[in-house]
Amino acid sequence: MTSQSKTEYDRVAKVFDYLRGGDMKRWATPQQSLFEHMSGKVLYVGTGTGQEIVNFPPGLNITAIDLSIKMLEKAKPRADAYDGKIRLKTMDAHQLAFADNSFDTVVAVCVFCTVTDPVQGLKEIKRVLKPNGKLIMFEHVMSRNPVYGLILRIMSIFTVAIEGTHLDRDTVDNIHKAGFTVEKEQNVYLDIVKALIAKP
Repeated sequence: MTSQSKTEYDRVAKVFDYLRGGDMKRWATPQQSLFEHMSGKVLYVGTGTGQEIVNFPPGLNITAIDLSIKMLEKAKPRADAYDGKIRLKTMDAHQLAFADNSFDTVVAVCVFCTVTDPVQGLKEIKRVLKPNGKLIMFEHVMSRNPVYGLILRIMSIFTVAIEGTHLDRDTVDNIHKAGFTVEKEQNVYLDIVKALIAKP
């Protein structure tokens, strides 16, 4: 990501919980079900303010990264309250400062609708995942329905300007382009919000 993107996320950190608060309440149950698949050494990419930490299963060893220091400052109380271990680190998803095959699980929530180069970010995740590891994603994606698709393209004009979110990205296709095999693809809301599990 560019330094401009970092500045934008630092700026929006103050209001991020307000912008996403409704979504977090709405998606709590499907997130909890998806996150049951988290295990081993976990990388949490695009932590933001850490709203979904409350939906993680207890007892995990998690490294949580985000480009924005201000976002991580907001996430710290949630990380401290987690029944397990969460270490917060400032890091760009495009250039992960970890060795190959470092993690058993990587989890991302509404992240790959925001990163500048989603395929490059996913390739980095594939690199740091162990060969038998898993990628767990809860994401906004582009709808196959032409009417919904048009609406998402229009909405993206505003969401990109406000918080850098592209609601019209084909994230499932990007996962395949990065070399993953999608093992689970569940529609949470229409075909716009999906719960995904992929293998490297």
